[in-house]
Amino acid sequence: MVKKVKGKRIIELNSKEIKVNLEQLQKDVKKAYDTMKKVLPESINSTEIKKFGNASHIILPKEYAGKRATVIIKKD
Repeated sequence: MVKKVKGKRIIELNSKEIKVNLEQLQKDVKKAYDTMKKVLPESINSTEIKKFGNASHIILPKEYAGKRATVIIKKD
C-alpha cells in the first residue's frame, strides 16, 4: 500500500511481501555482483596513491603494465 504524507511516499508491506522482496533483492545483488566480476576481472584490494609533484601516481605490479584500468577512489 502506498500513501502520501506531507509530500513523502510511504510504502507499507506485510511480512509476506517483505520476505518475497528480500529474496528478490538477494537474487538481484548476486546478479549485479556476478556482472561486476565480468567487468572487473581482477582487482587490487588496496593500494596507496603517492604524491608526485602537482599530481599523484598509483603504483601497481608490473604485470599490469600496458593494461587498461578503472580507478575507484574510496572515501575515508
